Amino acid sequence: MEVEPVSFIRESTRNLIKLSRRMHRDEESDSRRSLKETSITSEDIASIASKLKTKSAITVTDLRTLKNGLMSDTKHIEVFLNEHGALRGLVRELTGLNVDKQCLAAGCCCNLALGDVKACSTVAKAAGSYLVAALDNLTVDLAVTCAWTLGNLAGSGNKVCSILAAQGALSKLSDVHTNEDLQDAALYALLHFTSQMKDQLKPEHLQKILQMLPKLELTTNLLHLLFILSCHDHFTENMSEQLLEKLLKDLPSAIEEYNRQTKVHYKLLYIVRVLANSDKMYGLTLNYCLNNNVCDGFKSVLSRNNSVINNSLFWLLGNLHKYCNDDGLIVKLLS
Repeated sequence: MEVEPVSFIRESTRNLIKLSRRMHRDEESDSRRSLKETSITSEDIASIASKLKTKSAITVTDLRTLKNGLMSDTKHIEVFLNEHGALRGLVRELTGLNVDKQCLAAGCCCNLALGDVKACSTVAKAAGSYLVAALDNLTVDLAVTCAWTLGNLAGSGNKVCSILAAQGALSKLSDVHTNEDLQDAALYALLHFTSQMKDQLKPEHLQKILQMLPKLELTTNLLHLLFILSCHDHFTENMSEQLLEKLLKDLPSAIEEYNRQTKVHYKLLYIVRVLANSDKMYGLTLNYCLNNNVCDGFKSVLSRNNSVINNSLFWLLGNLHKYCNDDGLIVKLLS
């Protein structure tokens, strides 16, 4: 049985969110791990946690071992969090004056955020406000790691998203566009927030995110985020003409890229779906398609017989037809 477009996209979104959250790692430090560090034990984690708990002198090596240990085995997350006061000590290092220790402490939080909902709730309550504040830090590596951490935390569920949103995470992430790496990390985080919160995302947060997006390049991740936002109850009233025009201008190149590939092209899929959901701007979409030879591109897409893409495109065309009430529209577009 063929996969319906909505079901396909929802399932793909769930899988991508789950995969991206679990696969995010600090690859540089991982590649530099020594043979000894690959066999970090629960006792090692408990020992470092005890140092943090008792305010003993903690070294850069200790924090690096802790970060790698939390990444290598999820059981170590439970060991660390069960040591009362250890997380508070980690936050102390995160907010300290030693940049190297700050970055490593943020990395530890990032890997703690790969735990279950209970673990993520604990980390969010203890460290969330400090992670949000660090997004403004002039040390880019620290700011980027904190953004990834917020994304990992948000990926655990709506409960944690609500905690972080109350701490200002969504507002701050929606105002990050000064550095490419930080932009990517912020989009990663926002993708998790919006996917988990759905219509519980407040209209003011939706509006702020949509105001940020026109300033950024239309990458697949950005379009994925925009598609999720387009399913929100208050999307159409906050969608700007500037963002719509940017989407329409990118549509022909997305069609060309799709025609050069043999697999589902997510960029085209997301653009088509967002346009189909932008019901208050169907007039602009229709005029652009008719005046910029996009119709030939539509025909080339439909000729490839990809049910997922084609059904999405027919959905858009059907909405445009219903909008203008012109029985000959489909003929005009595809003749």
